[in-house]
Amino acid sequence: MIKKLRQYISTPKHMAVGLCFLLLSVLFALWITRIPEVKLRLGLSEGDLGSVLFFTPLGAIISMLLSSNLIRWKGEGKSTVIALLFYGVTMATPLFAYDFLTLCIALFLVGFSMGWVDISMNAVANTIEKVDGVKIMSTSHGFFSLGGIIGGSIGGILAGIGTDGLIQMIAAFITLAIIVMLIIAPKIKSITDDSNKEQHVIFSIPGKSLMGLAVIAFCIMLGEGAIADWSTVYLNNNLSSGPALAGFGFAAFSATMTIGRFNGDYLIEKFGSNNVVKGGLIMAFAGLILLFIKSIALALLGFGMIGFGYSSVIPILFSQASQKADVSPARGLASVATLGYFGFLLGPVIIGWTAEIIGLAFSFGILAALTLVAFMVVIRKTAV
Repeated sequence: MIKKLRQYISTPKHMAVGLCFLLLSVLFALWITRIPEVKLRLGLSEGDLGSVLFFTPLGAIISMLLSSNLIRWKGEGKSTVIALLFYGVTMATPLFAYDFLTLCIALFLVGFSMGWVDISMNAVANTIEKVDGVKIMSTSHGFFSLGGIIGGSIGGILAGIGTDGLIQMIAAFITLAIIVMLIIAPKIKSITDDSNKEQHVIFSIPGKSLMGLAVIAFCIMLGEGAIADWSTVYLNNNLSSGPALAGFGFAAFSATMTIGRFNGDYLIEKFGSNNVVKGGLIMAFAGLILLFIKSIALALLGFGMIGFGYSSVIPILFSQASQKADVSPARGLASVATLGYFGFLLGPVIIGWTAEIIGLAFSFGILAALTLVAFMVVIRKTAV
């Protein structure tokens, strides 16, 4: 497993892809640390903030619906480079917002650029897998998980010492631009898959051959979004862990997901994609069941098991979506990712609604049920 990661890091083309995933996550995590600052400056209520944050996933979903055309326009490699630079610019725009409307527009642009980067860089990783005969998708996603930890830590420190948020994001863009132009672009800009140059398409809605993959992506990413937003609340409010310990739920989820993704390509080569997905879903289901037991220790263990169980599922789905014979790689990837991110958007909302009726602990049962649905789709061999 360590050997596999070392090979990835020592291969310039592969590491350039890993840096794309890392940068996407680092900059977004840096923005997250500045949300309280923007909320206070614009005088937003809790409801206002919830409404405005909706525009980020909305922009991402619209971008993903159009992304196969964006990739078709320039090719995977060049599209990734352009999208990353555009993303770096848009990440500073929320700090320029002066009212509710301009913040909505800024976050829509952030989401749009994120979706464009996401599909483009995954398409690059898929093309490398196809051309070089290697498995790098899960490791690449591992760098995304690692980026969240790095960006969140740096952003928290800078916010804590009083660094201006706008200066932080401008510095982040300059750093991103240097890395993209000097390291990433020379290695990936020529990467393209001619099979993506198909007929013009406007929307990438999953077809019959992709529906099983899209259903699994929806179920798992809904769970990821829900846990990201509600794990801390569950530990603090339902288990009375206290604010300091409550954050360890999401930390455990993120850490095991990072570890799982860095080991995912090795596990896929050793056991096969189908077995890795089935084993991961079983582990995640068991972790969700642990949340029903009113124990802080078991809840932390459960969140860790969910993170590791979910870790390789999405990278595998993205690889599989790019290999369907009846659609281009970019269109297949965009189709599955679009429904997946729709689930990521809905997850926190669904848990919030149901928690009002049956309580937060039992709301996690919905995630367990969806994980079971995903497992049944795999068992029926309609996907993966």
